Amino acid sequence: MAGLRDAVVVIPGTRWEDTQGTDHRLAEALAGQGPVLWVDPPVPCFGPAAVSRPRRLAAFRLDELHPGLTRLRYLATPGFTRPGLDALARRLRDAALGKALSRLGLRPAATLLLSPRDSFPAKSTGRCLLHVTDDWVSGAALMGLDRSRVQALLRRNLQRADQASAVSPHLADAVSALLPGRTVRTVPNGCRPLPPETALDAGGTPGQVVLLGQLNERLDLDVLDALAEAGLRLEVIGPRRERDAQVAARLDRFLAAPTVRWHGEVPPGEVPRLIGGASVGITPYLDNEFNKASFPLKTLDYLAAGLPVISTDSPAVRWLDTELVQTASGPADFVRRASELAGRQPGDRQRRRRVEFARQHSWEARAAALLAQVEVAS
Repeated sequence: MAGLRDAVVVIPGTRWEDTQGTDHRLAEALAGQGPVLWVDPPVPCFGPAAVSRPRRLAAFRLDELHPGLTRLRYLATPGFTRPGLDALARRLRDAALGKALSRLGLRPAATLLLSPRDSFPAKSTGRCLLHVTDDWVSGAALMGLDRSRVQALLRRNLQRADQASAVSPHLADAVSALLPGRTVRTVPNGCRPLPPETALDAGGTPGQVVLLGQLNERLDLDVLDALAEAGLRLEVIGPRRERDAQVAARLDRFLAAPTVRWHGEVPPGEVPRLIGGASVGITPYLDNEFNKASFPLKTLDYLAAGLPVISTDSPAVRWLDTELVQTASGPADFVRRASELAGRQPGDRQRRRRVEFARQHSWEARAAALLAQVEVAS
């Protein structure tokens, strides 16, 4: 139809109000290239709801989040994740999506699916792009999902996708194994680099270590306890998302330590200032299958702020292939490396080198990689 603009439909795994991660940042980067329609998970038509409901008569609602980025919310029956009801929810989504595209004067050049719970629309998708952001199968229990259902849905989405990608080489191999012969590209997570004209401060506070991101079962709590017991000052930025009672008790003790200051979840715009006040960033993850497949956002965020990084070893760190990220093996090695780096006053040249490296891995670069074979005309 004449007059319609090409757009990218994003079907995320989280709501817009949730903690910002890969889904949100890719959507924002894509909106810099053309219109983006973000499709929130369904809102139950009655009972508790995490967000305000669309009017029942309309059954959906559109909100402009940023220039070029619009959110669609739609109603579904309560229990929409259950077998049977999930199929109904998808039909309601597709109906709302069709009406929303018509109202906005858009046609999908591509649909980007980023969810372990959802599938591509039945029609009007443009090219179907599947981007796997974590090991959804091995991490199903962490997300409160059934492993076998997640695996079956991922296989169906993989069969439907025109292009498939994952955030790490390890994860790309695991996803490809679900459908032998299927190519799954590696498109890692990115970061928001400081603009080139930004003046870097003289350096972080000596002895101050920063941990960014969600606090949950993925973290190596032995490393965190060792850092606190060593007397290093830790700035912890991010929400608690643990499910396990023992992990919750350990996090309680860690966050109550006299050398730890917990900021909780902060607005994204505040993160660079808080990170920049430290002298080293840490990515202490447990060695398990779920973490091996991940690509932690925090590692590049630290570099984007000019900080040195200490991380546990992982395929993602090896993919970055830079001496700007040190790998540590175990609590003692983490403490040794953190103490050494935290005691230094980083020079302006070193900080700028880290920021320049991070600029090569911006979210805009990742969005362009996802759309490399898609014609999007705004």
